[in-house]
Amino acid sequence: MNRLYLILIFFISVNLSAQEGTVILSGKIRSDSLAIENVHIINKTSNRGTISNKNGTFKITVSENDTIHFSNIQFKTKTVIITKQDLQNGNLNINLTQRANELEEVVIIERKNMAKELSLPNADKKPLDKLERNLNAYSQASLPIVIIATLLGQQGGIDDIYNIVSGNRKRDRKLKKLIDEDKKYEITQENIQIIRDHFKDDFFINTAKIPFVHIDNYIDFCISKEIIELYQKERFLEVMDIFIKDREEYLISINRPAQ
Repeated sequence: MNRLYLILIFFISVNLSAQEGTVILSGKIRSDSLAIENVHIINKTSNRGTISNKNGTFKITVSENDTIHFSNIQFKTKTVIITKQDLQNGNLNINLTQRANELEEVVIIERKNMAKELSLPNADKKPLDKLERNLNAYSQASLPIVIIATLLGQQGGIDDIYNIVSGNRKRDRKLKKLIDEDKKYEITQENIQIIRDHFKDDFFINTAKIPFVHIDNYIDFCISKEIIELYQKERFLEVMDIFIKDREEYLISINRPAQ
């Protein structure tokens, strides 16, 4: 009796499944003819899933029009809608496309001073060039003092005497002075051009009454009046006032006979 009851239950279940169109579907997943293991197969309609084995095969319960997702981190996700034909065939052959190695966008920030970013000592100081290193290494004392220090066995004695006697220290000091003067001149010329471009030649010629050929010299003459600092603070009216008021002093200076 119990056996007959179980058989009846089985046939009723099979009949209900057939009526609902639900079947256990087999399938195989490949990529370029190679079987793919560990692909997640999810029936989004029934919220049931499985995973492909090392041979790429799987089984999953489906009905017509169910949505099936096939996903793996190395492959592009694929979505399949189950058709009546799929149910009749009883199997699916799925081909997945391998993902390209896509990197997330990387933002590169250029660090102007990596030592400062790392909070290293003296990070704010500009590195010394060879000439500056030489000048720092030279003793700043006079020759007699250096000779005495050498006799007392102090560090750097012989080298200090040689740099003084050979003229290395004097030469490098002079060279440093010339370099500094050149840099100062370049900065001055840049500032003169910036101010001239801002106020225009028409202002100097018609308002300040400065001849065209003297405009650069006049701006240079007024630099001692702190026009650069005022310009950088955008106090333009004060700069213009200086240019107008100092005209007479400048013209007298250039017309004064040479001594």
